[in-house]
Amino acid sequence: MERKKIISSLFYKFAERLAVKGAGLIIGIILARLLLPEEFGQVAIITIFINLANSIIQNGFNSALIQQKEVDDKDYSTVFYITMVLSAAIVAILFVSSPYIARYYGLPKLVWPMRVYSFSLFFGSFNSIQVAKLQREMRFKPMMYTSLIATILSGVLGVALAYAGAGIWALVVYGCSNIVFSCIAMLFVANWFPRFVFSWRRARTLFSFGWKMLVSAILCSLYNDTRSLIIGKRYSVDDLAYYNRGQQYPEVVSSTIESGIQSVMFPAMARSQSDAQQMRAMLKRTLSLSVFVIMPIMVGLAAVSQSFILLLLTEKWLPSAIYMQIICVGSISISVTSPNLTAIKALGRSDIYMKLEIVRRIVMLAILLVALFAFDSILAIAISYVISSFIDMFIAAAPLKKLLDYSGFKQIKDNWKTLVAALVMGVVVYFVGLLQINLFSLLCIQILCGAVTYVLLCVLLRIESLNYCIQVIKGLKSRR
Repeated sequence: MERKKIISSLFYKFAERLAVKGAGLIIGIILARLLLPEEFGQVAIITIFINLANSIIQNGFNSALIQQKEVDDKDYSTVFYITMVLSAAIVAILFVSSPYIARYYGLPKLVWPMRVYSFSLFFGSFNSIQVAKLQREMRFKPMMYTSLIATILSGVLGVALAYAGAGIWALVVYGCSNIVFSCIAMLFVANWFPRFVFSWRRARTLFSFGWKMLVSAILCSLYNDTRSLIIGKRYSVDDLAYYNRGQQYPEVVSSTIESGIQSVMFPAMARSQSDAQQMRAMLKRTLSLSVFVIMPIMVGLAAVSQSFILLLLTEKWLPSAIYMQIICVGSISISVTSPNLTAIKALGRSDIYMKLEIVRRIVMLAILLVALFAFDSILAIAISYVISSFIDMFIAAAPLKKLLDYSGFKQIKDNWKTLVAALVMGVVVYFVGLLQINLFSLLCIQILCGAVTYVLLCVLLRIESLNYCIQVIKGLKSRR
């Protein structure tokens, strides 16, 4: 694949993620000001089960469609019918089990919101095929527009309901309508609709790769939501809301960059899977750019967390600040873990990917359980995430030593300067935050000082990723 096309795709994918997540961030802030932490905590419990259902429906076959060198309309239609059948089964299970889930958490109001939310799974399964098709074709520009339109329309609807006093339903409608609007908008862009064809042979071929990715996705979803399940049951929905709100902002930033890299580099790497040298070069570049972008943002966000929460969400959400700081530190590891996992998927080694997922989640769960039973606090649960994330970083890198001769220690050696620059920048931003001035001015000064400090340190340390980004920006400008 041509380098220019990859760079252009990365630009539009990042633009899409930044625009969509930025709009979502603004909508989330408005909703957090209008609604109570308790209502966010209730919806957080619902989304645990919806996320797990989406992992079962949308992963596996979706990845297989992207990873295959050649697919046609029969493949897309086959996967569509499989996912729709899965959706129907899971919606039925959620519909029947919702009263028992609500009773378990002592929240009878959850029954119908969960049932209504579950119907969005049908639209999500259809949308996953549309997204896979556009990713294969590297058509990220139209994806940017459709995602942004869906986010804005659903946001307006959610905020209007919140103003009208709809409470938890404002959040449910916001989440459901986003998926529905995205699916409808994609119909005009992907230019694809299922045909009345189905192939068991194609299904078996896709399943041979996809089932391992599916198992991996389910394990990932179960682990990611385990902390929320424990907090919601063991403590309170308010505590869950504070934890999730502190988790949300670092996750928005890291997932924006992570999904942008994976969406573009997965199909790009998959096309080069037979050339180990080229794959290694692509991984090295992807990883260095990921570290260069994610690490300073996470460190900076941790340093400004308190002023950020107070200014944007008001004092009622201040307990979220400490969780935000801790999760930011743990999220630094994603900059290394994500490119490595993307490379393993692109190589078609779903067997290794699944084994890795099992080992990673066992280790992470063990650390979580030790923290829970030894200290029995939400703070300990958050800290366990940091510890397990950095251990996970080395576990995910282990197979790359054999597959591409690019071990975890080589990766750290290639990127240690970026780590130093980010940490020094974080210290500067933290001490700037001690100034006794109004919150808006303080946050602006912290962000400005952090950006200037980081760029200057990158220049002094001669970090190559800075020059690469500058050249990419110049190249995009010249093309325009």
